[in-house]
Amino acid sequence: MFGFDIAARREDRLMADIGGPVGSGPVADCATEGLLAGTTIATAMGWRPVEAISAGDQVLTFDNGLQTVIAVSRAPMPARLPAFSRPVLVPAGALGNCADMILLPDQNVMVESDAAERLFADPFAILRARDLVGLRGIEAISGEALADVITLHFDAHEVIHAEGGALVLADADVPGAMTLEFLSSTRLPAPYSSYSGQTARMIVSAMLDEDARLGEGWPARPTA
Repeated sequence: MFGFDIAARREDRLMADIGGPVGSGPVADCATEGLLAGTTIATAMGWRPVEAISAGDQVLTFDNGLQTVIAVSRAPMPARLPAFSRPVLVPAGALGNCADMILLPDQNVMVESDAAERLFADPFAILRARDLVGLRGIEAISGEALADVITLHFDAHEVIHAEGGALVLADADVPGAMTLEFLSSTRLPAPYSSYSGQTARMIVSAMLDEDARLGEGWPARPTA
């Protein structure tokens, strides 16, 4: 689970903040990761909406127990989203969540899978929400009139509990913060790395096969 994938994307986002090559205008301003207001998070005070959590509050993490939030980022979402930023609907139970959950497409999610353990000797894999589309009824939706995006920041990347049992990655970086660690070419890799591309597709395909063998069919959701 160690690697440079997330670290590279962190640098890209900071480059965008300081006028680097990532892009500008509406596309650069459209969040593709973070948690939508209304998503409940496990904290020292029980389950709370993410927008009610402030710096100094403690949140339950997957690996490190209760950890203190050092900053909270908030960003509005545009009324209409470009195709690349379409959110992802995760039906109740698909990822351990107790209720339907909407995730932004690049939000990293931790899944437990026998397939990941066979392929990479680790039962836990981190994948982007967009790469889970097609698994257990997970689908992209139109994304009109979404709530604000909230990002909880910790001293390090942390996996946190959302909506009763889903596991999502919370970013350590505070937007606009430029540190000596960021500038150092000898910086250590991020503690979590996500699988993408062909590797992500391989994991999801294997998970679909697992579900089929176990008879865990997910009915198609009705369309309007």
